[in-house]
Amino acid sequence: MTSVLIAGAGPVGLTMANELARYGIAVRIVDTAAERTDKSKALVLWSRTLELLDHAGYVAPFLKAGMPVHGAQFSTGNDVIGHASLDSIASPYAYALMIPQSETERTLEEHLASQGVKVERTVTLQSFVDKGDKVEAVLRKTDGVTETVAADWLLGCDGAHSTVRHGLGMSFEGSTEQSDWYLADVHLTGLTPVDRLHIFWHREGILAFFPISPGRWRVIADLGPAKGEGRHADPPLEEIQALVSARGNGRIVLSKPVWLAAFRINERKVAQYGRGRVFLAGDAAHIHSPAGGQGMNTGMQDAFNLSWKLALVVAGHSKPSLLDSYSVERSAVGDKVLRNAARLTEAAIIRNSV
Repeated sequence: MTSVLIAGAGPVGLTMANELARYGIAVRIVDTAAERTDKSKALVLWSRTLELLDHAGYVAPFLKAGMPVHGAQFSTGNDVIGHASLDSIASPYAYALMIPQSETERTLEEHLASQGVKVERTVTLQSFVDKGDKVEAVLRKTDGVTETVAADWLLGCDGAHSTVRHGLGMSFEGSTEQSDWYLADVHLTGLTPVDRLHIFWHREGILAFFPISPGRWRVIADLGPAKGEGRHADPPLEEIQALVSARGNGRIVLSKPVWLAAFRINERKVAQYGRGRVFLAGDAAHIHSPAGGQGMNTGMQDAFNLSWKLALVVAGHSKPSLLDSYSVERSAVGDKVLRNAARLTEAAIIRNSV
């Protein structure tokens, strides 16, 4: 019997699998996707996440793949109006490590493989039943073949549309913000210094730049209140360039787009992170504004929290009641992250001459 079955092989599921394998727990991890993401998506690993990866013994490949950023610069066009430094963070990692999610997943998956665990791709968690002493889960492959798996525990790391959350019947309370945003992962010139985030405040909306790798940046711009209920069309590069020219310093030139998208912000969270032998982590339990870059980090820290507790219970060193603390602790963190991200977003999009 599989000791732990993990649904979802994004950064949270892969962190969970790595930690459980490190503790010697038998684990299977499945994902519907044929390949890991090729998009930049979540961009930053913060100090505490790096400390946890260091403690676990595999921070080095992240540091090699990432790019340290030491603060932020705030401007209105050509006028710089403020700076924020990360150098005073009380950590060996007093910076933001900019690293595309595709690289985070690659690094985690390669380390997991070195521990003898392979991600089972094109495998979907179709349904499950918590039997009290075990969980019976039905897995479906792309050819339609199904497999019934018995596991001691099921961990839902399967994202905002989580099958595990739906299977638990848990409500995802919250709302979708009625404002439209543009995102662009592009190469650009004309923006310095390159080891800073750049925030431009303009009367028509905020414009933000996040370095990804030398010469490559994430661009975020708000478009104001949403017009209609339908999803905004993804923008062409020319439209992003026009926004950058209007709100930026006048010297920034975009080229070679990697990813262009429009999005709206969802803010939602479950009341409880688990029930019985089934638990939720990451976007399956909480989603919020990308302001502050907290989503992936919060989810990975969910995984660090749950994995050591689960390892003690599986090994018989602790009573199962230890697991009750997971939801209490991580739900409190999730509430705080939602509040802070919402405040950052409100500050970013405020229309006020001051």
